[in-house]
Amino acid sequence: MKNYEHKSLIDFFISSCFVHMRKPDGDMYRVALDCAQVRPEQALYIDDRPMFIEVSGAMGINGIHHTDFESTRKKLADFGLTA
Repeated sequence: MKNYEHKSLIDFFISSCFVHMRKPDGDMYRVALDCAQVRPEQALYIDDRPMFIEVSGAMGINGIHHTDFESTRKKLADFGLTA
């Protein structure tokens, strides 16, 4: 995947330095849901730290624990996301 191709999979991202919150603060995830105007079950959160996947999951957000490109690509495909 070329550097710019992630745009076909990601609508936007939230940077903690701009919103002045940090994970695992639940408000960080709520800001993302509000920006996307979706319910938690309609969102997909990807992170390499399991704790953050657990926190988002407790809020009803689907999560993918990123460990490597190939496994993440397969998990994305399970959600119907392919490039």
